[in-house]
Amino acid sequence: MKTKSTYRFVVFCILHFAFCASISAQTPQSVHLDDVQVVANRKLKDVGIVKTTLDTLILHDNISLSLGDILSKNSTLFIKSYGRATESTAEFRGTSPSHTQVMWNGMRINSPMLGTVDFSTIPAYFIDETNLYHGASSLNLVGGGLGGAVEMLTKPVHERGFHAQYVQGVGSFATFDQFLRLTYSKDRWSASTRVVYSTSKNEYLYTNYDKMVDVRDEAGHIIDSYHPEERNKSGYFSDLHALQEVYYNAGNGNKLGLNIWYNYSKRGLPFLSVDYKDGTSFKNEHVQHNLRTVLSWDHTREAWKLALKGGYVYGNVDYDYYTLRDQQRNSITQSESFANTAFAKADLDCYLSERWMLTAGASAYYHHVKSSDMSPFHVGDNFNTGRLDADANIQVRWRPVPVFSIAGVVREELHGNDCVPPIPALFTDVIIYRPWNLVIKASAARNYRYPSMDDLYFQPGGNPDLKPERGFTYDCGIEFSTRLPSNTNYNSSPRGKVGGSLTFFDSYISDWILWTPNTKGYWQPSNVKKVHNYGIEATLNGSLLIARDVKLSLLANFAWTPSKNMGERINSNDASYGKQLCYVPLRSANVNARLQWRSWTLSCQWNHYSERFTTTSNEVTYITGRLKPYYMTDLSLEKRFDLRLLDLSIKGVVNNLLSSEYVTVLSHPMPRRNFEVYFTIKL
Repeated sequence: MKTKSTYRFVVFCILHFAFCASISAQTPQSVHLDDVQVVANRKLKDVGIVKTTLDTLILHDNISLSLGDILSKNSTLFIKSYGRATESTAEFRGTSPSHTQVMWNGMRINSPMLGTVDFSTIPAYFIDETNLYHGASSLNLVGGGLGGAVEMLTKPVHERGFHAQYVQGVGSFATFDQFLRLTYSKDRWSASTRVVYSTSKNEYLYTNYDKMVDVRDEAGHIIDSYHPEERNKSGYFSDLHALQEVYYNAGNGNKLGLNIWYNYSKRGLPFLSVDYKDGTSFKNEHVQHNLRTVLSWDHTREAWKLALKGGYVYGNVDYDYYTLRDQQRNSITQSESFANTAFAKADLDCYLSERWMLTAGASAYYHHVKSSDMSPFHVGDNFNTGRLDADANIQVRWRPVPVFSIAGVVREELHGNDCVPPIPALFTDVIIYRPWNLVIKASAARNYRYPSMDDLYFQPGGNPDLKPERGFTYDCGIEFSTRLPSNTNYNSSPRGKVGGSLTFFDSYISDWILWTPNTKGYWQPSNVKKVHNYGIEATLNGSLLIARDVKLSLLANFAWTPSKNMGERINSNDASYGKQLCYVPLRSANVNARLQWRSWTLSCQWNHYSERFTTTSNEVTYITGRLKPYYMTDLSLEKRFDLRLLDLSIKGVVNNLLSSEYVTVLSHPMPRRNFEVYFTIKL
C-alpha cells in the first residue's frame, strides 16, 4: 500500500506541474525539419555494404523497450522473444541467434558459452546509435556473423553545462519503469550517467488454447467445454542497469573514453501454457550480473586514424528450478556459470589518397568460463576452462572513377589452437543516377563461425569434435535517397526527403550445428545440416513537411526469407529436407508512422509475422505444429511543455491496440491490449 500511495503522489505532482506549465507556456512551438543534402560521393568506408542505421530518436522513443523490441519494430530482423524481460534473440536472414555477432563500442559481447546475446537485457535508452550489417557486410566489422552483425554505440554529450533527465513510467500488470540521466560537458571533459530500473508482476490474463475445461451436468455428463482464462505465472522481473561514461579531449587529435555498464536482473521464467503445476509451490528463477568495461584512445591525423581499445567483461548467471513447501526449498535443477573476458583491439584507418583507403586491425579475447550444473542428467562442474579468440584483418578500398568503387577484405581467425581458413570478402558499388543517389551494390564473401564453449564442453552432451560452420553469402541490391522540392509558400528549406533500398541475398551454410536428443535422453550437438538461405529485404523511409508546423515521418521494412534445410537425410523417415527452419517466418513486415504538430506527436507502429513452424518437418496436422501469423498495432500520443528552466512531456501508449492473441514461441502466450504512461522532466 505504501508503494502504491507513493506512486500516486508522484503522478499527481507531475500532472499538476504539467497543467501549470501548459498554462504558462506562451510561445507556440513548431516542428523543425533538418536540411537534407545530396552527396554524390559515398564514403569509401561504406563501399558495397548493406547497413541499416537506427538513430537516437528511434532508440529513445520508449524507456520500457529493450533493444530487441526496437529491432523487431524498426528493421528486417526477426526477434524470437518469450515475452518482456525474458530471452530475446536475433535471427538475421533466417539464421540462428549464434550467427549474429553483437558489438558494443567496439567490443564483441556474445556469450562465450552460448555464442548468443539476449537483447531483452539491453535497454534501448542506453544506446545512442545502432548499425545493422547484413550478411557479408558484417565482415567489415567482425568475423563469425553468418547472418549479420549488430553494432551498438554510445556517444559523448555535446550540450555544454549540466543537464538532467528523469522519466517515470507506469504500465499495466503493476509495471514501473524509471530512467535517470545526468550529463556534464565543459571544455575538454564530458561525462554521462544513466540508470534504468524496471519492475513488474507481469501477471497478464490470456486465453489458454492448450487446455480445455469440461462443463458437466448434475449427472456428471459433459455438456460443454471451453478454453480457460489463466494468468501468466512466475513472469515477474526486476532489472537494474547503470552506465557511466567519461570522455576527455586531450587535444592534438587525441581523445580518451571510458564506458562502464553494470546490469543486475532477477526474473521469474513464466510457466508454459501446458503446465499444470501450482505457481506458488514451484519456482522458476533466473538471476544474472553483468559488468562490461571499455577503455579507448583515438589518435586522429589529417590522413589517418589509430584507435586502441581494451576492455573486460564479467558475467554471472544463476538458474534455479525448485519447489517451495512449508518454507522448505528443494532444488530440482540448478545451474551457475561465471564468465570472464579480457579484450584488446587496435584499428588503423589510412587514406592513401582520395581514391585509396587502407584499413588494418587486430583483436584478441581471452575467455575463462566456469560452469556447474545439477540436473537429473548431471551433477557437478560442466567445464572450467579458458580459450583465446584472436583475429586480424586487412581491408583495401579503391575508387578509380567518381561513380565506381571496389573493396576487398581478408580476415584470419584463431580459436584456441585452431585456425580457420582465410575469410575473404569483395564489395563493389556503382552510382548510376546522381540526383537521386541511385546506387547499385554487390558483395560476395566466405565466413566461418567457431563452436561456442557450451557446444564443445557442456556436460552431458558437449561435442569436442565439432567443426566450424562454413558459409558463402552473395548480395546484390539498389538504394536511393533524395530530397523533395521545397514549398516556397512558407519555407525555403527542403520539403522533405525519401530513401529506400532493395536487396537480394543468397547464402549457403554447411556443417550447421544443431542440438538434437539422443538415445540416452539428453541433447547433443553435431554438424548435421546444410542450410540454404535466400530472399529479399526492402526498406522505405521518408519525411514530409505537410504544413508549416506539421511533419510526417515514415519507416517501412519488409523481408521474404526462405531458410531451408538442404542437408542429407538422417534416415528414410527424415521429412525435414527442403523444409523451412523452425521458428523462421517466411515473411515479416513493419511500418512506423509519426505525425508531429507543434508540441504534439502521434505515433503508430504496425508489425506482421507469417506462420512459423515448430518441427523440422513443417508438420501442420496437429495444433502445435505451427504458430499462426499475427498482426500487431501500437499507438502512442505525446505532449511536450517547454518552459524556461525545464521541459516536460506526457506520453500515453497503447500496446497491442486490437488485442491480438498471439505467441512467438510455442506455449508462451503474449499479453493482449495493455497501457503505459510516461512522464519526462528535463533540466
